[in-house]
Amino acid sequence: MIKPKKSVQMMQPYNPPLEGRKGYIRLDFNENTSGPGRNVVKAVGKTKALDLCTYPEYSDFRKRLAAFLKILPSELLITNASDEAIKLVIDTYMEKDEEIIIPVPTFPLFKFYSQVAGVRIKEILYNKDLSFPKEKILESIGKKTKIMVIVNPNSPTGTMVEEKDIVEIARKANHSIILLDEAYCQFSGKSLKKLINKYTNLVIIQTFSKAFGMAALRLGYIISNRNNIAVLKKASSPYSVNTVAMIAAEEAVKNSDYARLYVEEVKKSGVLLKKALRELKIRFIDSKTNFILVDFGKKADSVEKSLKKKGILVRNQSEKPMLKGFIRITFGTRAETKKLISALREAL
Repeated sequence: MIKPKKSVQMMQPYNPPLEGRKGYIRLDFNENTSGPGRNVVKAVGKTKALDLCTYPEYSDFRKRLAAFLKILPSELLITNASDEAIKLVIDTYMEKDEEIIIPVPTFPLFKFYSQVAGVRIKEILYNKDLSFPKEKILESIGKKTKIMVIVNPNSPTGTMVEEKDIVEIARKANHSIILLDEAYCQFSGKSLKKLINKYTNLVIIQTFSKAFGMAALRLGYIISNRNNIAVLKKASSPYSVNTVAMIAAEEAVKNSDYARLYVEEVKKSGVLLKKALRELKIRFIDSKTNFILVDFGKKADSVEKSLKKKGILVRNQSEKPMLKGFIRITFGTRAETKKLISALREAL
């Protein structure tokens, strides 16, 4: 057997429990539990044979998506979901001896792709109350810091980072890329894309996987100033985004009211679940996303198993730093949330 490079030998595999989930109420991966709008499904079904046998063309879709986002096409790069965006930024900007700072707990693929690349990783623990550790981060930024990761709102905590704190970090780390993951921006209603030309080290990633319900189609994008986008485009795969994903996304942004209404439904579900958790005297971390982090303590494993027996999947976070006994629960529709609450009462 030919050995892989040392960084791959040393890393732990990332094996999320993504198999065998059909037939369950899926509240474990922060997906849109209703799927995309019917118009999106219809558009995918009408895909022509000629669209499938030719290599994808991106310019028209990029213009339409840029118009929807209210930015210039030159400030946008579409990617194969956020995953490719993360990998692309790390591969484009980082040398082996340079450092990436990752506040944890957070989305594990930042560490995953950093390990694959073999770069230096500095993890900064969130504060004890799971608030963003701004002061610790500012103290940690050094000459070798090339990328500073900020997930806003953060997953799995659901907490927000204030704009002024991100700006302060961007100024301090002016020699570094501020990689800002805004996967849940449709739920929080916040984005810093207005600052991409004021802070030229700001690189933002967003996705169609969450609010738009298109996780299976793997479509994301990077927003930054035109110079950064030109560099990232130079290093990117020429055909990583497929035509069917673009057809679906174009229909999704054309009828964006669907995503907006889904976000409203999710927020109503969140109100229901938080009320029930308070009644059950169970601690949770307030969230600006489509999920909530709930502290079940020693009961976490039994609650997770009990819910699964009742056809409901949730995500135990106990293996992550600071989250022993916590379960992350996605807000589904109100009907799904009512089933969840009933199952929770029985489980407890």
